[in-house]
Amino acid sequence: MLDCQDQLRQILSSSNPIAEIESRKDEFFDFIDCYMVGCEHKNFHCEGDVWEHTKLVIQNVVAEEHDWIDVLAALLHDVGKKNALERNDGKNMHGHEIDGANIAFGWLAKMGFDREIREQVLWLIRKHMKALNLKVMRSKYDIWQLVKHPLFWRLQRLACADCKATLDVDGKPRDCFDDFLKRPIVAECLEKEIPAAIVGAEDFASQKWDDVRMGRALAFCHKMQINGGVLTKESLIRAAIKTVGGENG
Repeated sequence: MLDCQDQLRQILSSSNPIAEIESRKDEFFDFIDCYMVGCEHKNFHCEGDVWEHTKLVIQNVVAEEHDWIDVLAALLHDVGKKNALERNDGKNMHGHEIDGANIAFGWLAKMGFDREIREQVLWLIRKHMKALNLKVMRSKYDIWQLVKHPLFWRLQRLACADCKATLDVDGKPRDCFDDFLKRPIVAECLEKEIPAAIVGAEDFASQKWDDVRMGRALAFCHKMQINGGVLTKESLIRAAIKTVGGENG
């Protein structure tokens, strides 16, 4: 007898996953009625409620090269919109990727998905809005961090499908994700490797920092090096200590 994860993998791997999902919604996918059906934001999504949009995303994923994890990410990517809409007094769905990751975490754990699968899907949910922000993103550091991530190829599949499923009043996609990747700043980051960081953890050995603060300091230095063009190690270290906080900060 197949366990829960194997059954879900079969559903998501089928030639018509939407029909399979809807036929077994009460058994496995109760979050659809709870968080998606009836949740609308007509100012941005003319295609219908969150479930109608999600079905279009899944259709677009299935129409291209994909696997069942891509379908799973498409199914869950907007599950946080209802909570975000309520939190924002109905004005917008900002932050829905964080709400969605929290909801998805509980469901993925309940369904017995392996840790590796959970981490992949949660990363895709958290980052799918950042992928869409490549349309306007100006920070080379942030672009590089995203497009050089080992899972960017999956994120690209999701973002392409998401753009095609976000329709205007004429029923046409509002954006084309491939156009975002053609922006000169994005294309450059895709083509080239991110410059190595000048400052390392050893340069903050005198600071009694925990891992979180150390990570913030290193990210600050690397970002300032790339975006600000600051190439003097001493200047980066001083700025990081001032910004992140010194030994007793």
